[in-house]
Amino acid sequence: MKKILVDIYLQFNLGDDLFLDVLAKKYPECKFTVNHLGKNYDDFLSKYKNVTRRKYTLLNKIGQRLKITDSITNYNELANEFDALLFIGGSIFREEEYHHSLYNERIKIVSEFKDKNKPVFVLGANFGPYQSNEFITDYRKFFEMCDDVCFRDKYSYQLFNKLPQVRYAPDIVFQMDTSEFTRVSTENTIGFSIIDVRHKQGLSKMYNDYIESTVKSIELCSKKGYKTCLMSFCEAEGDHEVIKCIKSRLSDDTKKYVLIYEYKGNLKEALHTISTLRLFVASRFHANILALLLGIGVMPIIYSEKTTNMLKDIKADKLLINMNELHLQYNEDMINLGLINKFNLGPIQVSAKSQFEKLNDFLENNELVMV
Repeated sequence: MKKILVDIYLQFNLGDDLFLDVLAKKYPECKFTVNHLGKNYDDFLSKYKNVTRRKYTLLNKIGQRLKITDSITNYNELANEFDALLFIGGSIFREEEYHHSLYNERIKIVSEFKDKNKPVFVLGANFGPYQSNEFITDYRKFFEMCDDVCFRDKYSYQLFNKLPQVRYAPDIVFQMDTSEFTRVSTENTIGFSIIDVRHKQGLSKMYNDYIESTVKSIELCSKKGYKTCLMSFCEAEGDHEVIKCIKSRLSDDTKKYVLIYEYKGNLKEALHTISTLRLFVASRFHANILALLLGIGVMPIIYSEKTTNMLKDIKADKLLINMNELHLQYNEDMINLGLINKFNLGPIQVSAKSQFEKLNDFLENNELVMV
């Protein structure tokens, strides 16, 4: 049984948790250890027999605090212990203030694995947003060190397609088996995946417009006889706080028909909730993908080019509402278009499995050609 160290964002974000769910279920004979030291994910990870987290005991904490031992960045020991390193995630290559420190840590851990002739994979990501040439130059060097880099959008792929290890395949979540959640409900509910635009680079000034347009859209849906469900995909990124703000501005009559759903780690519950909707007004990236997968009408609210790029790649971009067009969110014609905005994803679901093509080679046949 091969052992793989997995670097993944774990903050009870529905999209990232789905990445881990797909990975664990796809390779039940492989042991995955997430590069996460906190205990807050122990209940979530306990659902999988083949997933655990790095151990960080009281003795480790004492040694770390006294600077006797290093149990956090002991990359040499990790490279000895594991057979491969996997970075899996979506927007994990954004240019932020902490770029240099994060980049240096990534280079260190990858270097240790490569020194021991062990493969490094990057799966499911997009690149950017970025502002500087330095950032893209740094990550070109980083990707050169990796054995397989599979982006989830063609824009990112084209930035680095001269590197032989760089590939493209649709988002990992597209390959999920959602047959368990086939829509059979007759509920007349419209869902809203809510974000805090203040957490998104350059969008703080749009906060009030986003709140106001969402309130107007909910009021319109209520007048048309629909219930509404406001969904938080990630509390840590402010979704739930924005939902409370939106609800506080709704009329008393409308509030009676508003449900609130907050994702806290129960994937089946979240997917079931989405499967009951007639339409998903989707600000979150994976809200769009889940609506498409579950055969629900979708009205994408675009806060990032990554969503536009993904929808264009799969030719599902005929209905898009950008941040400078938020008034369209409460346009009745647009809502009616959203209700019928559905697509046949058959070929996309098959193509998405290619994200794991090289990892398959390594795990099943040990045939990955090392870079």
